[in-house]
Amino acid sequence: MKRSIRRVNFLALLMLIAFGVNAQNVFSLREAIEYSLANNQDLKNAMVTTKDAEAQVFETRADGLPQIDANFGYTNNTQLQQSILRASVFDPTAGPNDITTVAFGIQHQSNFNITASQMIWDGSFFIGLKAARKLREKVVVDQKKTEVDVVEAVTKAYYLVLVNQVRTDLIDTNIETIEKTLEETRQLYENGFAEKIDVTRLQVQLNNLKTERQGVSQVIASSKNILKLSMGMPVIQPLSLSDTLDDFDFSYSNSEVQAYNVQERLEAQQINYLKDLAILDIKNIRSQYIPKVTLNAGWGRNTGNDSFGTLWNSDRMWFGSSFVGLNVNIPVFDGLRKKYTTERKKYQLETLNNQYDLLTNNLQQELINAKDALEVNLQRLEVQEANMALAKEVTEITREKYTEGIGSNLELINAEDGYKQAEVNYLTALYDAIIAKIDLDKSLGKLN
Repeated sequence: MKRSIRRVNFLALLMLIAFGVNAQNVFSLREAIEYSLANNQDLKNAMVTTKDAEAQVFETRADGLPQIDANFGYTNNTQLQQSILRASVFDPTAGPNDITTVAFGIQHQSNFNITASQMIWDGSFFIGLKAARKLREKVVVDQKKTEVDVVEAVTKAYYLVLVNQVRTDLIDTNIETIEKTLEETRQLYENGFAEKIDVTRLQVQLNNLKTERQGVSQVIASSKNILKLSMGMPVIQPLSLSDTLDDFDFSYSNSEVQAYNVQERLEAQQINYLKDLAILDIKNIRSQYIPKVTLNAGWGRNTGNDSFGTLWNSDRMWFGSSFVGLNVNIPVFDGLRKKYTTERKKYQLETLNNQYDLLTNNLQQELINAKDALEVNLQRLEVQEANMALAKEVTEITREKYTEGIGSNLELINAEDGYKQAEVNYLTALYDAIIAKIDLDKSLGKLN
């Protein structure tokens, strides 16, 4: 009895765990976006780039701080170099052609030195530091642009799955209806009130619907995989959606469209930062005409002995040295390299200005096109929704006439096909309208 209770409890625990796992994989659109902002690989790389730009600022700033080096050295002169001298230098009685050799130095030597340098003035440093900070600001905008791209991709993929799920529901309803009609037709055929071809036509239609159902199921699986990739979720994990198409809001404000400034788009800001960096690049080249001033200082001590054992003896005398210096580097002539480098940078800046004008014009056109596309697709959606309702009504009337024996089987099949096509047209118009609204929100900066 106890073993049975334990087994039931264990199975209940497994069911709770499985339910918890499944519950964790049910996402609303907002939850899917929040998950993607934390797990999308492109966004992670953008965050890493932002951190790298932050570190680059400190790396550049370090060049303007004091540079201090310490050095300790030991040398064992295993064989001292002999210097050749006239012997008369040491021995007055030596002949004029007599020579002698002298070894200058000792076998064991040790030294300790500290050197320091401080930049006093370097125009390239200050401009480079400003450029590093400007680059940091740019990569922050790049990260925001990546976030918008991720939100756009997740939103479109999310609604693609929902549209296909609705299509599956409609096909299931059609299958259920055709199965019922097929069963009624079989009974009529068995009683002699219908022909064999009527049953065959309905069976073919049912088989086509089931095949279509399998195809849509595969499309849903592929759509979910696209959504998972956009979210940064492993594709092997199960995923369910909690939102419905009824939650989608197609409304927008005309005044907001008219008042929006496309220069506030992140794409325009990215080029503006590139232009700022190009201007700083030109200033950096020009600053290289200005002299660079550096302060240098050093201090050291050295000692030596022919015996290694007493080299660092407390009685050993150490000899000190120190220096302080100022270094001024004055550029004189570089073959006009900086002149032509500056011209090339100006051409690059001119290209960026042209790209900016083209981009802002394209963004303005994108906003207008998105607004017009939404209006057109909403009109199409309204028409297709009305067509679907009419096709449904025609199908119901045709089915009723067929049931009462005053309509043909072929008319019913044609009506069913028309209704199914109307459903497909409606869902296509619905998804196109959703995509147009998402594009408009992106143009208005609402996906930030």
